[in-house]
Amino acid sequence: MVAISQMITLMPDGYEEQCREMGIIQRRRAIKKPADLMLLNLYHLVNGCTLNEISEVGRLTKIGEYSDVAYMKKFEKCTRWFQWVSAQLATTAVADYTKPAYLKEYRVLGYDGTMVVEKGRSGRSYWLHYCIDIFKMSSVFHRITNQDVGETLLNCTFQKGDLVTGDRIYGTIKGITHCVECGADYILRLKTNCFTIWDAHGNKIDILDQLRDMDYEESKGFTGYICSKDGKRISIRICAKRKTKEACEATAKKLQRRATRKQERLTEETKQMNEYIVVATSLPAEISDADILETYRYRWQVECYFKRLKSIMDFGDLPKKRNESSLAWLNGKIMVALLMELILTKGSFSPQRTHEPKTEYMERNQDDQPDLTNEHSVIICSG
Repeated sequence: MVAISQMITLMPDGYEEQCREMGIIQRRRAIKKPADLMLLNLYHLVNGCTLNEISEVGRLTKIGEYSDVAYMKKFEKCTRWFQWVSAQLATTAVADYTKPAYLKEYRVLGYDGTMVVEKGRSGRSYWLHYCIDIFKMSSVFHRITNQDVGETLLNCTFQKGDLVTGDRIYGTIKGITHCVECGADYILRLKTNCFTIWDAHGNKIDILDQLRDMDYEESKGFTGYICSKDGKRISIRICAKRKTKEACEATAKKLQRRATRKQERLTEETKQMNEYIVVATSLPAEISDADILETYRYRWQVECYFKRLKSIMDFGDLPKKRNESSLAWLNGKIMVALLMELILTKGSFSPQRTHEPKTEYMERNQDDQPDLTNEHSVIICSG
């Protein structure tokens, strides 16, 4: 059993001072200490207590008496505080993992979307468009929409110094153009028949023709350009790697099963394209093809977070009526996920063990995706 009081002991040094510096606690009326506010936040995030229940928790624990609205306003101010705590915890939880030198100047972002079904009678579903700083493990953007809004990079505004990574649904001319217009760089995976790429002489480049002579696990790259909707030329770099023989065979079986289930015709072009990891990027030639492909694999971390948040941490209870509450909730859930990881790394599962197990926090293998249905499960109760 993991108690909330145990989570409080794992908070990084200076977290109370940060709370005061950010102006979250000022007049110290009902909730006087940052530690008390964090305790209430953990009750809300971990146990899923309602705002009314949090008010009762404050009364019973003698933290103070306050209304549900008063707590909600405090909680909404905690977004940056949760982000700060998460950044400190990530450094602790992944002490064996360092940012590669070639990415030093970039804020590496993992962008994705997921369908969240609201719990309760309504059962309404909506999209969460979400972006995390992969190396700081903190959210930098979210947007909640109904099902009519598609998955696209246009849902987020980026800035110079950002390196956006996304899977095949984001590898479009619109997505690339949006990154370029924002001044951001990108690594986006490409799907079969993604868009037309031209060489310097205006000839169409066939991606598969460029890749067919590659050996298993070999990397290769080439350059060209695409045309935006307004006719502008955009330089583009393609990096590709052929999967292992075993991975190619596994992918072929997976594609066939999906085609059979959906009663679709599987084309030879699709089969061939899925033997490779193909990404488009704007990164300079100084960064090798292999490093770019390795960087794309870091994107899997956002998938792992979605899985943890939805299956382990009741992410479907996301408050969505107020934008500030939603962002605080998302960042708070990530903070709790990091606390759980840290507790697991400190755990000893055998009386004979004298060392602490190390956890590789970044899960980077896009091809051999881990079976997350059998992850460590932790029962959390109130402290």
